[in-house]
Formats: sequence, C-alpha cells, structure tokens
Amino acid sequence: MREDNKRWLLSMMKTSGSKRDRLQNGRYADERHLQKNIDPENLPSHESIKSTSKFYNGKINYGLLVRFLRGQTGNDWNEVYSEIISRIPTKLLDYKDMVFNFVADKVEMIDGRPWNKKTQQFIRTDEPYKTVHFTERKLQPEETEFYVDPNTNKLVQIQRKSYKKYHSGT
Repeated sequence: MREDNKRWLLSMMKTSGSKRDRLQNGRYADERHLQKNIDPENLPSHESIKSTSKFYNGKINYGLLVRFLRGQTGNDWNEVYSEIISRIPTKLLDYKDMVFNFVADKVEMIDGRPWNKKTQQFIRTDEPYKTVHFTERKLQPEETEFYVDPNTNKLVQIQRKSYKKYHSGT
C-alpha cells in the first residue's frame, strides 16, 4: 500500500446531540445570565484563544483495525504489529494494547489446540459451542478471532460458525 494512502486504524467516536453538556464551555444559553454582573476589575488581563476541549465518551472506533487484521491473516505477526502501531494516531497510542483484545499473541499448542498463555485458556477453534452455567464459564474455551501461530509466527484467523449453526448441527 502506498505510504500516502494509509488510513488510521483507531479513531475516537464523537458525541452526538445538540446540548453538548460535556464540553467545558457548555452552552452559551445556560451561561449568558451569569455574565451580566461581572466586575471588570476581576477580569483576567490576558486570555488565550484556544478551541474548546472535545468530549468523546471514551469510545474508540476499532472497526478498521479488525478489517485490517482480517486482511493480514497468513502474514508475519511482527510485520503486522509494526504496521498497526505505525497506523495509530499519536494521541491514541495509549490504546495500542486494544489489538490484544482481538489477537492472542502468546500462544502454545497443547494436543493440537491453541492455548493462550495470558488468559490460561484454550482458544475455541472448531469445537461445538455449548451453553454452561456461569460458574463454569472460565472452563470454556476463550472466544477470540485471531491468534499467532507459535511455530510460524503467522497471524491465523479462526473461522467460526454462527451460534445457530452450532445448535442446528450443520
């Protein structure tokens, strides 16, 4: 991909609505009556002109990251990860670990099944889904879409059937 065509893989989701309660300056209509009786002696001698701070709900849009990972299956994980880091905006670098919500990178193969060393659980590959009591949930295999093959260091996507297909037997 050309260097100038690369898109950010993470972005912040902006809030919607007209009231904008969370902005520092709020709505002028709510503050206007407070400004009538201001003593000019108490005003600052200098005020900087700056934009209002934006409020983003703390929601991060990671859809492009997942699409990027799906397109990179079969590639070397070190190259894929360095590409991901280079395509995260500087102000969102705190969220770079979000990649590991989708990719299990510390994996070991036990009896032909991938074992996630971080969560200490098997990763569900093609075994049927079964509902269990919530107390036994930790014993169930982990649901993740990607893992890094420990032998080849390649990104592997786990193809899944839908929940209905597991129960219909097809």
